[in-house]
Amino acid sequence: MNLPLYSSTSDFSRPNLVGLQHPGLTELPTQLVCPIRENLTPTPVRTHIRWGGLEFVAACDLLRPINSASLKRLGELNASDSLKILQTFQLLLSSDP
Repeated sequence: MNLPLYSSTSDFSRPNLVGLQHPGLTELPTQLVCPIRENLTPTPVRTHIRWGGLEFVAACDLLRPINSASLKRLGELNASDSLKILQTFQLLLSSDP
């Protein structure tokens, strides 16, 4: 699954959010997203991704719902980076220490 990239600002030149919600749930009023930025500090629950020749850090630890009406879809991540985000987010859900 390739995760969708969104912008929630008026700057549509680059994404600032990556969606983690199953694509079959797009009719819900909110989408679960993580912020992505070029200048975020990496941690064990953040991961590097590439899009459009730029490198971003996906902050899986800052997952939040956002109103779907405020999102503009800009594209999607490749399968490899999508998997890295999903695996990193899964660390937050793990019951093992």
